[in-house]
Amino acid sequence: MSKTFKILSLDGGGIRGVISATILKKIETTLKEKKNGQKLHEYFDLIAGTSTGSILAAGIACQMEAQQLINVYKEQGKDIFLESVRQQRKWRWLSQILGGYVLYPHERGEQGLAQVLKRNLIHQGKCPTIADIKQPNLLILAYDVLSRNTTWFANDDDKEWYYKNKTELWKICTASAPTFFPPYELRRNSEEFLPHIDGGVAANNPELAAIAHALSMQINDQGKTRPKIEEIAVLSIGTGRTTRPYEYSEIKKWGLLDWAKNIPNIFLDPSAENSNYISRRIFNSIGSENYLRLDFDLNEQFEPRQSGRPKKKLKKPYNKYVLKKDDKNYKCITEEMDNPEKCQDLIEAAECYLEYGEVAFKKQNIEVRSAIEQFIESH
Repeated sequence: MSKTFKILSLDGGGIRGVISATILKKIETTLKEKKNGQKLHEYFDLIAGTSTGSILAAGIACQMEAQQLINVYKEQGKDIFLESVRQQRKWRWLSQILGGYVLYPHERGEQGLAQVLKRNLIHQGKCPTIADIKQPNLLILAYDVLSRNTTWFANDDDKEWYYKNKTELWKICTASAPTFFPPYELRRNSEEFLPHIDGGVAANNPELAAIAHALSMQINDQGKTRPKIEEIAVLSIGTGRTTRPYEYSEIKKWGLLDWAKNIPNIFLDPSAENSNYISRRIFNSIGSENYLRLDFDLNEQFEPRQSGRPKKKLKKPYNKYVLKKDDKNYKCITEEMDNPEKCQDLIEAAECYLEYGEVAFKKQNIEVRSAIEQFIESH
């Protein structure tokens, strides 16, 4: 039987990437127990990431451990999502005075996303280019607004412009930054610069792109072959699903600024769920059980449906996994993607999901912990 080609797919979601990092910590622990101490970058053959997922993917490729990734969000999130800018974004009148919706800076002194990435994405003692990463295979998505195409940044094709230009990994991750940031230009040649924005506008969940990439990878090592679809196994990790309902009476009053403010929460989740649905259908169609998606609703928004009655909206939403840990704790988990002050709440929700959650795997609903263990034991 051919060796399974293992893909790790990491969604976008801003500061909520700490949820993914917390789940990765459980996967890392399981690898140590089940796979003789294998590291994340050793176990997975291809790691794909969009937006904040690209930071996690690049961090793993630089051999960072999950706790180090968690610490980036907890300790340096405030240097990415600056409090002064976040407050300006909250006030519509101030945004209008400043001439539009306020964006976070890529660099502001020692702060800004670019500076955080420069400090943390270190491989073999330096800021690596994407070409410097030899293991695992890496795929990062960003959207080129000049060419109106999604750029698939990969480390397996030495003919691509970003590979030949030796584009640093931190620049590629900055180019894939969330929609809260301005476009970031990457040099294609001496005369052409390509402005890129959040890859989440094209594929916030990059698992389909990762599958397609695996099936068409450039194979440079003698003796290696591309995997077939039945040889591929995918572990896909989300950043928590937003569940806040938007009523007609609310959105009919929205202007451009309101839509701009709410676009990430409204439009990123559907594309991620579509990717999940399509991937699951693909694996089901070939009779494969090599697909596991780990994600959860951040909050319950409605009372349980009663027969013959419409759903009733809760006055106070709550996370059901935190409630299972403490049946008196009706905690509402933030659905914001740019609030680093809520990192600990997001971590708690992810830990409770790992402890009490269930997930569909191998045609049944089982505990999340068991699903992770079975996935790793199978591959």
